[in-house]
Amino acid sequence: MTFAIRNVDIVTPFRIIPKGSILVEGKKIAAIGKTSEVAIPLGTKTFDLDGMVLTPGYIDLLVHGGGGFGFADMSIEAVEHISQHFFQHGTTGLLASLYSKPEKDMLADVTRIAEFCSASKNSNVWGMHLEGPFINKKWHGAMLVDYLWQPSVEGWKKLHAAGNGYIRLMTLAPELPGMEDVMRAAAKNGVVLSIGHSAATFEEVLVAIDNGAAHITHMFNAMTPFHHRQPSVTVAALLQNELKVELIADGFHVHPAVMKLIYNIKGDGGIVLITDAIRASGMPDGEYAFMDQKIIVRQKKAYLENGTLAGSTLTMEQAVKNMVELVGVPLTDAVRMASLNGAKVLGLEHKKGILAVGKDADLVVLNKDFDVQMTIYEGTIKHNALTAAS
Repeated sequence: MTFAIRNVDIVTPFRIIPKGSILVEGKKIAAIGKTSEVAIPLGTKTFDLDGMVLTPGYIDLLVHGGGGFGFADMSIEAVEHISQHFFQHGTTGLLASLYSKPEKDMLADVTRIAEFCSASKNSNVWGMHLEGPFINKKWHGAMLVDYLWQPSVEGWKKLHAAGNGYIRLMTLAPELPGMEDVMRAAAKNGVVLSIGHSAATFEEVLVAIDNGAAHITHMFNAMTPFHHRQPSVTVAALLQNELKVELIADGFHVHPAVMKLIYNIKGDGGIVLITDAIRASGMPDGEYAFMDQKIIVRQKKAYLENGTLAGSTLTMEQAVKNMVELVGVPLTDAVRMASLNGAKVLGLEHKKGILAVGKDADLVVLNKDFDVQMTIYEGTIKHNALTAAS
């Protein structure tokens, strides 16, 4: 399919091309630049979107569900519903996140998602993020303690075999006995290792980096708090340039002032916006199920009955808006955190997360309020709230 979008402000995301145009041929970007400089062949379907903004597609590395469905649901239809829900909010790439369960059940979840990824075409579900099962019981968050596994290479090998190469990222607590062997085995299989649900000391994080850790799961949540005499994961995450940090930018998982602190230290290249969304994303307040427990959602905040935060109802669309409006970062930086940085974590920056000729045509059209109007994945329109085309 060939089409063009004209007269939009294009966020590359390193700069903004005002009143720009982009030409898409098949799955790729064929031309990009100022409208006056981009030749659009006669007869090309063209969207004239004056006043709109065009960005790379958003990439979300931690998604448990959305639109009323969860990735742990025992059906492929649930995965398809979640995929479409996030297309509507600008996410063109995501990792299906699976939480800790007893071995038989978790392996079944991993197998099901791997089969979907293997069979699906033109889907924004790129693989899996295992949030566990090798995490610290003290920082289990909303996960059931009885569902956590003791670290073992044998256990990892079972997960890896079930995942069929689609386990892209795994959250773990490096301080646990036996964890170094698991980390080495997973890293050798190309899995991005992320520190989270952890009580690791600063020194233990440095050892973890040497054993493959390159990422921090939902910064400041489910980890030892900042302490000026006993530095832990939080301090290491801020200081070590080897580590990219995930940020749930809803304004209450991390206070906007602390979000600003993270931005000031890590910069636009060190933060990866994520949602940690659960099935309640896009749904009204009420009661839902998550991690085999009842979740209460009030004013878009999701809690267990004991008050523990349990995922979020966030979308990347809202996360970008919050970074601009609550934290005051430039739009280019907010978009980079929502797109290119996630692509880099997955080693896909050569084709994803950036707008340039030859890159994949993963595009999001926003209005001036940052609301998604159109989502395009590899040249295919997946969501369209606009009607005007010539």
